[in-house]
Amino acid sequence: MQRDDFLWVEKYRPKKVQECILPPTIKQTFLDMVKQKDIPNLLLTGPAGTGKTTIAKAVCEEIGFDYLLVNGSDAAQTGIDALRTTVQNFASTVSLTGGAKVVIIDEADYLTNFSQPALRGFIEQFSQNCRFIFTCNFRNRIIDPIHSRCSVIEFTIPRQDKPKLGQDCLVRVKEILTAKGIKFDEKVLIELVLKHFPDMRRVINELQRYSSAGTI
Repeated sequence: MQRDDFLWVEKYRPKKVQECILPPTIKQTFLDMVKQKDIPNLLLTGPAGTGKTTIAKAVCEEIGFDYLLVNGSDAAQTGIDALRTTVQNFASTVSLTGGAKVVIIDEADYLTNFSQPALRGFIEQFSQNCRFIFTCNFRNRIIDPIHSRCSVIEFTIPRQDKPKLGQDCLVRVKEILTAKGIKFDEKVLIELVLKHFPDMRRVINELQRYSSAGTI
């Protein structure tokens, strides 16, 4: 069994911007990128599980840009030599589709003080054909030179948007359970969403754990 098939959070990850559960202003920003078929260098910051990596992948896939995902918390991927091998090799070549390439640095707040300056240099060096998207929970851990080279988008949910987004989350988890053929008590689902939202990843992971008995 494929790992992505086993993990619901991966199997049911939205593939299009419109499918992502986000505040309207943030979603519109990415819809505009899809419409313009262009992505600036981005720093996506906010709490865990709020859709930063999902929207980064979705906007690339919807536009049709080739992208490379690098886990910033994996030292084997983010050492200086590893970055030069993987990121530099990827960013330095032209995309076969003719569009820009995108390097997504996930959990960038775990990058070392040696790796971040190297990436700052890559942003400038490959600006003609490559964009960089950094995701992080703590933006204060990202050096100022990267901040200044990126458009910063805060993944915070305004109070007025929370009821609608919570309802959207409930609809999504009901769709997942229906697709899996799992019976559920809606009151339990509401309690689960209220407890963990806006951490959508936590909601789905807990949902999968509770469903192991075949019903919720």
